[in-house]
Amino acid sequence: MASRVEAIAQKEQSLRVVERVSPGEQEATSEKWKEFHEVLARHGGERILVVLIGYPDPDSIASGLAHRFLAQQFDIDTTLLCFHEVSHQENHALVKQLGIDLQLYDDRFDLRPFSASAFVDTQKIHNPISDKLAGKALLSLVDHHKRAGNVPAEFLDIREDSASTSAIYTEYLRGRFPNGLNPKKVDQVQLATALMHGMRSDTMAWLEASRMEFEAASYLWPCIDQPSLKKISAQSLKPAVMDMVQKALENKEVVDNFIFTDVGFVRSEHRDGIPQAAEFLLRREGTDTVLVFGIVDGKRIDGSIRTRSDTVNPDTFLKKAFGRDEERQTYYGGGNIKDKGGFQIPLGLLAQSSDREILYQMAREVVRQKFLEAIGCKESAAK
Repeated sequence: MASRVEAIAQKEQSLRVVERVSPGEQEATSEKWKEFHEVLARHGGERILVVLIGYPDPDSIASGLAHRFLAQQFDIDTTLLCFHEVSHQENHALVKQLGIDLQLYDDRFDLRPFSASAFVDTQKIHNPISDKLAGKALLSLVDHHKRAGNVPAEFLDIREDSASTSAIYTEYLRGRFPNGLNPKKVDQVQLATALMHGMRSDTMAWLEASRMEFEAASYLWPCIDQPSLKKISAQSLKPAVMDMVQKALENKEVVDNFIFTDVGFVRSEHRDGIPQAAEFLLRREGTDTVLVFGIVDGKRIDGSIRTRSDTVNPDTFLKKAFGRDEERQTYYGGGNIKDKGGFQIPLGLLAQSSDREILYQMAREVVRQKFLEAIGCKESAAK
């Protein structure tokens, strides 16, 4: 693969965009990398967990891969740990095509050899193994979402002006390798390709990219594997996901510019069909906000919101609609401030019900009422 990528890099080198960064910005970039460098150096020779919260997506996977690559420079052994299997077809292709090793957590996984943890593309440090990580150092947290509070990490970098965490990690790479990555090194080609796809995915194919993404893309461009990137980005929809889109269309309820719908019961490996259904329905003329939910594995309500409205803030909308889990001291839902968000509500004892139809009707009615209250409508004029 390296020789093919080298040929591509030589051919495309002349097309590379010249970066224009002010001295002040350049200094800030260098300072942030210097700070991260010092933290990594303190943990040299250790074993670190990079924790991926939720369903692994391209931005979190690529950021985790970049963290592992940078940590290797300090003889740090890194494991990318996730709690859900990869489900989206593009994410499957990303992991398979680039040979990315993700460790799915189960009770047999031994946490004892690890001295610290790091979080990428999230500020939700509470997770299924929070109690087991309590005695370990929190090495770093890097994210691009709206700041959600204080995090006691040795290194903290939250950039709300960036559209992806992949762009932030690319900035660190620029600090460590100012002359660019090496297209002759297979691991660096894989990393550059993953980061490029991570940025593309989180910016709606660059439509919502910030300056950071374009500068990062310019840096990565000579080292990416274009055929692999094209293959990853051109995956077909699974039949199960197409069925979910059909159910979402059949069950849709239209209220002014909003659509509320569900996809019924789904298996966890098809969970990524929920946001895909929301994105599909958002293309309907006259629609600017869509909320779709499903009942995953019969155990929880899992939903997504997609919007192109100038007045709907997904993070505020979902927190207002579904409130807080007082036991865990976290919100049931949240998102970014522009166009997307998600929520999860455990069904608890209700999940033991043997009557799936009653369980479905109860879940739909509860979510529907919360949705209608959030948009200021007591009862819907369904269409």
